Amino acid sequence: SGSFIFSQSLMNRLRVPITINGKIGIGYDNNFLRLSEKEIREDDVTEYGISSTLDSPILKPTVKLIYSPAIIDGKTTNIITSVSYSHFTQEIQKSYFITNLSFELKLRSYSWLKVGIRDIPVYYLRDYHDRDLSNVDYYSCTFSSQGYFASYSLPIKRLHRTWMKVYVDYTKEYYNSHFTEFDLHKTMVQLDLNHKYKKNYQMKISFSHGNAENINYGSNLPSTGFDRSYIFDKVRGETIFNIRKLKAIDDAGIAVQLEQRYYDLLSEKYSIGNWKYYLDGRAKVWVDWDIIDDIGFKTYYQFRWRDASTQIYGDFEWVEDVKSYSKHEFWLEFSYKFITDILY
Repeated sequence: SGSFIFSQSLMNRLRVPITINGKIGIGYDNNFLRLSEKEIREDDVTEYGISSTLDSPILKPTVKLIYSPAIIDGKTTNIITSVSYSHFTQEIQKSYFITNLSFELKLRSYSWLKVGIRDIPVYYLRDYHDRDLSNVDYYSCTFSSQGYFASYSLPIKRLHRTWMKVYVDYTKEYYNSHFTEFDLHKTMVQLDLNHKYKKNYQMKISFSHGNAENINYGSNLPSTGFDRSYIFDKVRGETIFNIRKLKAIDDAGIAVQLEQRYYDLLSEKYSIGNWKYYLDGRAKVWVDWDIIDDIGFKTYYQFRWRDASTQIYGDFEWVEDVKSYSKHEFWLEFSYKFITDILY
């Protein structure tokens, strides 16, 4: 067994170069706490966690390592790990890390099997009332997120350069001790359809459906008297254009996404039904520039918004005023890719 595990042939398969992708993004967010127009216009926004301004510049460095050992003859395998950090210069508490670890196996052309995990140790939303303690004092609201995902893609035989992907995601969100009534377990299934027309453009459309279970509903605390579980659906379309006539541009793209969330808000205390409904939208346009050799340069703009509504005679009329928002983001992103000989 030892001879097999440590054989020279196997060691040679594992001794391959490691690819490192480095990125640095410089961004701007004009409403980083996603406050509604009513909150901005009428309230003292410092109570929600804003120390200076509503907007903030953002620095986002990212490092990705790609290790591709020759484990199976004729099959491409990748082990990918990445770490990114978003730093909000106007509010350090809003800054956060995201780490990813995934394994990919290419079965044939347009066919991949992928599994992985994603972790956000701490993500700050804003300051809220802890209604189990006080309707006057504000407390920092944060949560951690751990996600597990898998996907399988395969070509559609009768459609040239067309493939589909099935993606499954399970995520756990746990809030800090003041807001445990919002703890969730989320499950999502997504179907992607992709088509590539030679080298001119690529199109993608995605459909998702999921369920978020409020795991602390019905606990002893007063705040857990409402079930905050919800169901959600997403649709996303994306088109990437290869602009050959302009030498300074590699490609450009546009993406639009809509997500609806429905909360039934079952209550242990009240017989009257309650519900609330969110419609979230996102539009993004970007350009990949070909200006500096060996260094990628990308610019993009993103607009995000939410329209919230609730039952007229329910207990959550305030939702429409404080949960709706809109914001703009602008980004410059520089990237550099190089191959190391750490193992080779």
